[in-house]
Amino acid sequence: MTAKKSKTLPAIEEEIRAEEAEKKETEVEAAVMEQSAKAAEDPEDSGSHVYCGPSIRGVARQYTVFNGGLPEHVKEFAEQHPLIKALTVPVDRFAEMRSKLETRGTAEALIFSKLKSEL
Repeated sequence: MTAKKSKTLPAIEEEIRAEEAEKKETEVEAAVMEQSAKAAEDPEDSGSHVYCGPSIRGVARQYTVFNGGLPEHVKEFAEQHPLIKALTVPVDRFAEMRSKLETRGTAEALIFSKLKSEL
């Protein structure tokens, strides 16, 4: 007869937190892939785009509008932090993006939080 070892409440809570963190990470990765695909559709060299991510000292403030593509210093920073591209949208999609950023649990809100934690 084998005795089944029971888990303590803190151990169970830790397992649940770990599972939730893993799920959130998976959601962020899926959101990044989705937003990156949308960003790839939008040409960087034409039109006006709005950066909707968190303000980054020396790079861009939140809701900065770029005309004719992203400036070189933003592109260089985006190479190290590709999430910036997922939070940069054409002006005609700005209202939709802002609404999604303000809605907890959306892909855009998750990406915003992830980028902010990286900075």
